[in-house]
Amino acid sequence: MVALFILALVSSAGASLLFGATGAGKQVREREAVMRQLDIAQSLIRQDMAGMSRRAVLPLEGYAAPENLFVERPRGERPFLRFVRSGWINPGLRDQRGPHQRVQYVLQDGQLVREASLRADAVVGTPISRRVLLNNVSGVELTVWRGGEASEVWSSSVGQPLYVLPDRVTFRIRFERGGELTIDALCGGRS
Repeated sequence: MVALFILALVSSAGASLLFGATGAGKQVREREAVMRQLDIAQSLIRQDMAGMSRRAVLPLEGYAAPENLFVERPRGERPFLRFVRSGWINPGLRDQRGPHQRVQYVLQDGQLVREASLRADAVVGTPISRRVLLNNVSGVELTVWRGGEASEVWSSSVGQPLYVLPDRVTFRIRFERGGELTIDALCGGRS
């Protein structure tokens, strides 16, 4: 009887240790997935900003003035950041496209989404690659820096000449569960 009691105690202790280790392993994997998502998002945002180009394109609807950069506060599900980036490699010229892409960022249903068109001079119907960079986002603030001056808006089609781009862009991304991610990215194509 005593031996069975001791065996039951040892078994229950072993089972609780096993369940605890399994739970801790799951938490570590979930945390690693979040960290991986943050790293990929930061890397992609920095690459996009570094590849920013002075090349201007017409808006998709084709009626507004050409632009190469547009920044505003996120409102609804409209793109809050649009620009042209270069450096899109095409090894062996396999695809019929140039090195430029039209890229835009959208805050949609708590997700920070990057959309890139197959061609810089896109029209309605041009294929768009859509990638969710971050989940559980409650807000995004952008600050555009040029020569020590900061602004929360930028429109190359209205306020800035097309040959002028900012020096850097600061992203402040707030999450629903608290916490904030700040990305300070240098812009390419500066004059």
